[in-house]
Amino acid sequence: MKTQDALSLLAALEERVGRIYFQFFCLFREDPVVARCWWEMAREEHGHAGILKMVRELVAPAEECREIGPRLWSLVETVERCEHQALEVDSLTRALELAIRLESSELDALGHRVLQSMGTKLPEGAAQHFLATDAHCRRLVEAAEKVPDRRVRRRLEAMLAGPHEA
Repeated sequence: MKTQDALSLLAALEERVGRIYFQFFCLFREDPVVARCWWEMAREEHGHAGILKMVRELVAPAEECREIGPRLWSLVETVERCEHQALEVDSLTRALELAIRLESSELDALGHRVLQSMGTKLPEGAAQHFLATDAHCRRLVEAAEKVPDRRVRRRLEAMLAGPHEA
């Protein structure tokens, strides 16, 4: 797979996840804590898409990204499933469960890896924007305080405590 194509696909997936989170913002905006969680998550996902689109312009058309291509297609399936399920979300617990699935996918890790592979073409730390998993999990844990299902909170806390490798 060409690196430009991988970056375009990653950007599109980040935007789609951002739209899911924005949908949750609209659904839960009457609760300021929960609404802020979803707003910030959506904003960050759209920011990731913007970075990937900028970086795409720096990549030679023939450049290959080798091992990342096949991994992207499983992400497409995950995001598509979550998009369909998000349309039926009627509780914060269900929204959080979908966010857990999305946040534990390889989406940000692959974005980080592609940017990191570009080395000196980007400013130092450019790939760090894709390692904000802790911030996302903290927001989700805060929102999870509003649901009676402690299982969801424990899953989020485990994600927060777990390794975050790219």
